[in-house]
Amino acid sequence: MYKVLIFDFNGTLVQSKYLVVKLMNDLADKYGYEKIKDEDIEHLASLSIRERLKVMKCPIYKLPMLVADVKKKYKDDVIDLDIVPGIRDVLSRVKSQGMTMGILSSNSEDNIQKFLGIHDSQMFDFVYTASNIFGKEKALRKLLKERGISKDEVLYIGDELRDAEACQNTGIACAMVTWGYDAEELLIQGKPTYLIHEPEELYQIVASV
Repeated sequence: MYKVLIFDFNGTLVQSKYLVVKLMNDLADKYGYEKIKDEDIEHLASLSIRERLKVMKCPIYKLPMLVADVKKKYKDDVIDLDIVPGIRDVLSRVKSQGMTMGILSSNSEDNIQKFLGIHDSQMFDFVYTASNIFGKEKALRKLLKERGISKDEVLYIGDELRDAEACQNTGIACAMVTWGYDAEELLIQGKPTYLIHEPEELYQIVASV
């Protein structure tokens, strides 16, 4: 039985894909890579991060600086972001059953807390952040250790292949959502415990185990 749900933020709880695309394009000239065209978004969603960077002609060594810049610019647009339709109701019902819920994201804590404050969401018991875009496995292990959480009590909910891979390496169950950043065929490669297409499916999983 799951006692703790840990959520990714971007794409999983928040509809932020097109904001991130916009911010990436705003920074294209600074970092010298090709801008993302609307017609390319779906194709890029089927590629790994490294493959996307190759298509965009962006050297991977620039990624840490690029991500840091995106996070800074993201804060100015948080007010315009929307919660994924249907997820608030599911979170409320899960919380009413006594479930512990938290967030673990590669976004900054300031951005996450600002969004939660705007939407008056007090359902989450903790917010953790990964130090870099590929740092979720390390952050997950730290979170479990610091909060004294057993691996078999946890379900992580994310929307990217790297989320599923971090969970596999950490030994915890994961549910990958298909409404976020990565395409379904890419998520399947991460061998998630569950693959869900609607928020209501998450509630059914939690209620049935």
